[in-house]
Amino acid sequence: MSARGPDDPRPRRIDVLGCPFDAVSFAETVAEIRAAVEQDSHLQVVPGNVDFVMKARRDPGFAADLARADLVVADGVPVVWAASLLGRPLRGRVSGTDLVWSCADVARDTGRSVALVGGRPGVAERAARALGDRYPGAALHAVPTPMTLDEEASAILVEQIRRVRAGIVLVALGAPRQERWVQTHLTACGAAVGIGVGSAFDIICGDQPRAPHWMRGRGFEWLHRMALDPGRLGRRYLVEDSPFLFHLAVAVLRRGHRTPERGA
Repeated sequence: MSARGPDDPRPRRIDVLGCPFDAVSFAETVAEIRAAVEQDSHLQVVPGNVDFVMKARRDPGFAADLARADLVVADGVPVVWAASLLGRPLRGRVSGTDLVWSCADVARDTGRSVALVGGRPGVAERAARALGDRYPGAALHAVPTPMTLDEEASAILVEQIRRVRAGIVLVALGAPRQERWVQTHLTACGAAVGIGVGSAFDIICGDQPRAPHWMRGRGFEWLHRMALDPGRLGRRYLVEDSPFLFHLAVAVLRRGHRTPERGA
């Protein structure tokens, strides 16, 4: 996982209000994951949304972490819309939750296992069972994860992941902790692919109902999530992330007022 060079063959990287995203479809992302597992190469995938954009604007260190990731995909319809308004279209939404399901499918096909890291007590175990029910034969291992992941605890966690010979590590620690943990420890884990998955385990195991399809398609999944957990998510969506609309409007207006190039 390193900065991209001018001859990098990976998908085109697009700036959305200071946060990098890759112009890649869901199917192409899954194909990249499958290829990395089969070739035993290293791939960090970051499903990012509006909250990631705002965190990157506030925290240059997190923006640098995202720039170093191999694939940053748009896990949110508002990000896809924003990119189009800025004249730099992406290739549709790449849902982090759906990627977790696909990782179980890749594991079944390749014979490599998936390690599920983080989440509230018992959630990763139940998510692993749900994944296994849909993809029988996939090796899925919920790895006990302490609340405080200091250097010593991370070393123990890495060794546990190595023991199950994971090809894919799914990390639910919340952003930016999960992205930084993957960047720091993926190579030591012996895995090919590392993905920060946020609340995906809660959705997969059934603890958090997923938004109806019409809400997801129209960019209202955040509203559904906030209604389910207003105490935890109300401030994030209404205070921390709401300036996204202002910054987007300013960027669109600036783009519209640019002087056309001579001869255009």
